[in-house]
Amino acid sequence: MTGNKIKVHHLITSFWTSHGPSNCIMAQIRSHDLRQFDFSIWSLYAPAPAQDPRELIKKAGLGYQVFPMGASFLDFRVLWPLVRQLRREPPDILHCHLVRANLYGRVAGRLAGIEHIINTIHGVDEYLLGGDLFPRSVRMVERFSAGWVSQYVAVSENARQAVIKQLQLPQGKISTILNALDLAPFQTRPAVHKSRRRELGLDPEAVVVGSVGNLLPLKNYGSLVRWFGDLAAQFPQVQMLIIGEGEERQALESLVAQLRLTDRVRLPGFRADIPEVLGAMDMFAFPSLSEGLSMALLEAMAAGLPCVALNIGGNAEAVVDGETGYVVSSEDEPGFKEALIRLINDRELRKKLGAAGKKRAFTLFNPKRLAAQYAELYLSLLNRS
Repeated sequence: MTGNKIKVHHLITSFWTSHGPSNCIMAQIRSHDLRQFDFSIWSLYAPAPAQDPRELIKKAGLGYQVFPMGASFLDFRVLWPLVRQLRREPPDILHCHLVRANLYGRVAGRLAGIEHIINTIHGVDEYLLGGDLFPRSVRMVERFSAGWVSQYVAVSENARQAVIKQLQLPQGKISTILNALDLAPFQTRPAVHKSRRRELGLDPEAVVVGSVGNLLPLKNYGSLVRWFGDLAAQFPQVQMLIIGEGEERQALESLVAQLRLTDRVRLPGFRADIPEVLGAMDMFAFPSLSEGLSMALLEAMAAGLPCVALNIGGNAEAVVDGETGYVVSSEDEPGFKEALIRLINDRELRKKLGAAGKKRAFTLFNPKRLAAQYAELYLSLLNRS
């Protein structure tokens, strides 16, 4: 321990600003009693320049280190710098996040003699479900090395059950601690300023269907654009705004042009001002095919937006169907479009469901609850020894 403080290193695959797991870690740290805990953030990869978190971490007074991991999943060279740094700065608890940091962190922690290692599972990733050689090999390594992990934590009950089933963990080896977010920017919903909408290329009077996420295949934005295309002629007053950046951008731009939706769908790229951008939306559509407990979905709820989401991962643990939005089976394309239509047609329903979602976000996904649960876990691990 550092003086009387408990020293915790958060090791994550990548730590960025405006990144779900990173935001959740920061929300947790800010809500702890920092007279009791001393936190550092370690990342296996350097951030993209637009999402560099160093200034944010410096303002929070936290230690920060980036390790030289290569693009390959099998880059064992990163182990020795990790082991050396853990021996120089041994934590009381090594808290790892996301699959690469979870696996390399537990190996390095064991080699460095770290007694208490936590692995947080942020989503039901392909390595848990895939039938190809690589995901099966990762699961085999997970099972073999599970004994080096003091406790697993899943960010949703859905993720917890998937991990128990796929990694064959005993029930008591993994607990559920729901994600939370920094609620301060959402205390009041920003006014939908006409200037903000104009800046984003939106009609100030439009009904705006929005979404936020990385433009990746599993986020399924191609389907969302096609579904919107089916509704566009029926609802000329509706526009779509998708915030995010990623490898699917060019394909999405081509699809928008092919469907002749360039005046109806906006793809402005990465934005750091998510609370303000959410204020330019009237409803939130979330077509993702793989999630743990999405921070983007929680942010939309905190912003007072009614949400339509596929019943994937922890989405149904966030959105209460019929009360804060709609949760639709991943095979039910007509049901997703019908939920959008219901909200497009009814302004009062949007307000009612959005207000209920905001209340739920502030009650259930409060960072003080998150910090209290993790503090209890940290102390229980230390007390066991």
